Amino acid sequence: MPSQATASHAAQLIQRVAGPADGLPVLIATMHGKEAVLAPPLAELGFQVLLPLDYDTDMLGTFSGDVRRPGTAVEAALEKARRACKATGISRAISSEGSYRPCQTLFPGARNVELLAFVDMESGQEFVEYMTDLPTRFVKDRVPADFSSPEVQALLSAMGWPEVRALVVPEDPGQGVVASEWVFKGLADVPSLMEAMQVCAAQSSDGRVHLESDLRAHMNPTRMASVARVGERLVQRLRRQGYGLPLQRAA
Repeated sequence: MPSQATASHAAQLIQRVAGPADGLPVLIATMHGKEAVLAPPLAELGFQVLLPLDYDTDMLGTFSGDVRRPGTAVEAALEKARRACKATGISRAISSEGSYRPCQTLFPGARNVELLAFVDMESGQEFVEYMTDLPTRFVKDRVPADFSSPEVQALLSAMGWPEVRALVVPEDPGQGVVASEWVFKGLADVPSLMEAMQVCAAQSSDGRVHLESDLRAHMNPTRMASVARVGERLVQRLRRQGYGLPLQRAA
């Protein structure tokens, strides 16, 4: 258990978002709003659900390619949770990771994977739940830097823009590191999208730009729904592992 000094420090870094104040504390290690779908089922299980404030999950990789993931999606998800525990002094944490550029070594045949990791630093227990080929809206293409072009309009339509926000970079993030100053994400209006395309076109190899869905959960409702589905599986696993309140049985 954290010391009194550690607990005092943690209180300055976390916010309770759901669940009973005397419940077993668990962090949701996110900066992209995933507590909206993960906190309610965890609270129903009896957890005191906490959110670490100013916790930068992007340090372990971004979809935009300006920070490369150092290991696999499984390793990144577990490490996000461990670091949140260490930063706050809370023993348990849940974190997520998505893989939308296929990794056939770990997930053969899958187009995309959504993962949730659980870490209990007190007991040493760690596990990852995941689902493949969930209907997260992710489309991408190399297009002219012209908002009115048929290619751009077709891609935006397939994306579900602007409800699903757009990301623009000079080159495909899957091909290498992208300089952070040329990453434009969360784009939801025409002027911002046009400006991003013009800036990125000037930095690209052929005057075209890479346009794709913003996969961050708070910018992509279809991804948030995928996180929620894996969250259901995680809660079932936690109950099987002995966490939470006993099931209420009918008389």
